[in-house]
Amino acid sequence: MPLFGSSRRGFIGGSIAALAAAGLPSLAFAEGRPWIGIELDKADVGVLAKRIFRGSPADKANVKAGDVILAADGADLTAPGELIKKIRAAGVGKVMTFKIEHAGTKSDVKITLAEHPGDEEVLRMHLVGTFASSWKGTKAARGELSDIKQLKGKVVLVDFWASWCGACRAMVPTLNELHEKFGAQGLKIVGLTEDTEEAALKVADRLTIKYAIGASASVDTLRAYSVSALPTLFLVDKKGVIRSASIGLQPSESLTAMTKKLLSEPG
Repeated sequence: MPLFGSSRRGFIGGSIAALAAAGLPSLAFAEGRPWIGIELDKADVGVLAKRIFRGSPADKANVKAGDVILAADGADLTAPGELIKKIRAAGVGKVMTFKIEHAGTKSDVKITLAEHPGDEEVLRMHLVGTFASSWKGTKAARGELSDIKQLKGKVVLVDFWASWCGACRAMVPTLNELHEKFGAQGLKIVGLTEDTEEAALKVADRLTIKYAIGASASVDTLRAYSVSALPTLFLVDKKGVIRSASIGLQPSESLTAMTKKLLSEPG
């Protein structure tokens, strides 16, 4: 699946199954493989470019979400898997020609296949510098859970986690420490999980989680934050802009340094 990180188990519940059915893993974003940075889906004719990752070869070639890829190097396409195979066979550095339909107009677009830069780097490329998305469908399980759009003026650390995730549990002492140290200075920590409220609270009690917890995070929220490995963490500045994104267990020192930096900035 795209953006697999250090927690290779990733999301294996119903939400990820739903994402897979929607075509999220279409380009098999694995390190060392050619990459153009498009999330694919089925279309009546050709293949739908459902999402374009910022900074990717497709983005640089001005391919847009909603475009339809009709052919690759002269061969018509009928399913995402066909395009995946052609890209893999071509290899890194190959210039491929795609016939693309945009707003009813067809044109040939040349894209140079790049080597996948790594899960964490893709996450940063795509989301750092953008406004953080709302947490759709999320239920407050513990503490005050205002939507990210209502937290402007605060620095927000968003931690996507799950009750079964060992690395997520290992992050709790660091997040508790940050909450206690910087909470009064304007830091808001929110742990978001697709777990049920009951499951989230059970683990929160056992681990003595002191920050806010949101349960039953929706597929839309996971997709908006490109989450498919745990833990995935974001630091959002006082203006609501994502300034840092990381996958896996993070050292306290780096989170502390970035938190201090963002807290020192004007609102």
